[in-house]
Amino acid sequence: MSTFKCDKKTEDLIGQLCGELKPVSPRCPYKRIIFWLIGSAIYLAVVVAYLGLRPDFVERLSDAKYLYEMGLGFSILMASAFASSWLCFPDCIQRGWMKVVAVTLFFSFSLWVVAQSIGEGMGLTDTMHLGHCAKEGMLMEGIPILALIVLTMRGNTTQPYWSMAMNIMAVSSLGWIGLRLTCSMDVMGHSLFNHILPIAIIGAGLGFFARKLFKW
Repeated sequence: MSTFKCDKKTEDLIGQLCGELKPVSPRCPYKRIIFWLIGSAIYLAVVVAYLGLRPDFVERLSDAKYLYEMGLGFSILMASAFASSWLCFPDCIQRGWMKVVAVTLFFSFSLWVVAQSIGEGMGLTDTMHLGHCAKEGMLMEGIPILALIVLTMRGNTTQPYWSMAMNIMAVSSLGWIGLRLTCSMDVMGHSLFNHILPIAIIGAGLGFFARKLFKW
């Protein structure tokens, strides 16, 4: 009987403490990132249509190296975008391994860039300047990165630096794909300084504010 009274008191106490709480359902981790992916794809399509496809685009579709680059960029985009969405939850919904997938793909891409540069003789002398492609890259990446940061801020991440890293990787891949659709210069030195370097600098700068941006 005493045990029953103790349990009853415990239940009453729990009821008092939780009386004003309302039942809620967990947020879907896919809804926000799919919305971002669709919105970013539409935005990129508009920018590419405005700038115009590269003149040799049809020919590039038969180039295995070009298709590999685009496929690898798309893979990084998807992996890092989903990792960013899952990182919005304190426990990363038990799927923290996705960030490892994104990082592995990114290093594979980096190795590809280095190998291509070596194969071209590291021809950077004529491309070590920021031309119009850098400005076009900012146009392609500016709004998507702001949108992704806002979505992350609305979450409750406990890994702010990983979240920012995934955001930067996702948007960088988006910009890379866009520039490879519009820029006809295939020299890796040009791509390195005009396609990769600007967003890398911005990403490094944003990384310093990751903890303040994503605090909760």
